[in-house]
Amino acid sequence: MKPQSTLSKFVTALLLASSFAAVSAFANSNNSCSSAEFAFQQGPGRGPITVPRDPEAEKQSYKSLDAAKFYFYKRKPDKKDKAAIERSNKSILDRLQEIIDTNPNFARIDEVYFLLGEVYSRNGESDKAVEHWNKAIKETSDEKLKSEAQKHLDEAQAQNKLKKG
Repeated sequence: MKPQSTLSKFVTALLLASSFAAVSAFANSNNSCSSAEFAFQQGPGRGPITVPRDPEAEKQSYKSLDAAKFYFYKRKPDKKDKAAIERSNKSILDRLQEIIDTNPNFARIDEVYFLLGEVYSRNGESDKAVEHWNKAIKETSDEKLKSEAQKHLDEAQAQNKLKKG
């Protein structure tokens, strides 16, 4: 029995050392967090879990996203006032870009990309709209948002084909 328990201790120590080395290598490659910031799960799914999000950055990002949605969906300027439309779209774009710049790991980044696609589409910049809708599709796990982005993406690509062909 003694050799088996020594062997199992050795294997356990080896596994712990290798997992610590992997986490350290990952942390050092990101340069954004130290290995001490990683938490480990308990139970069968052992391994490093994601670094927790900054609550203040999340709070500010939620406020900015809600403001952008308000101006996009509820407070539309008069269709005849082109200058007001441009100002509104610029302020929405600024809010959304601020979220991407300050909090790229935002919990609702998929909605940010989707709304950016909508604003660029409204501005007539279909290439940028397609780019952001593709990002929204990649980032989201929400099927409703994914299907909506795919629908807009298909429409934009069909319009691009008509223009070119």
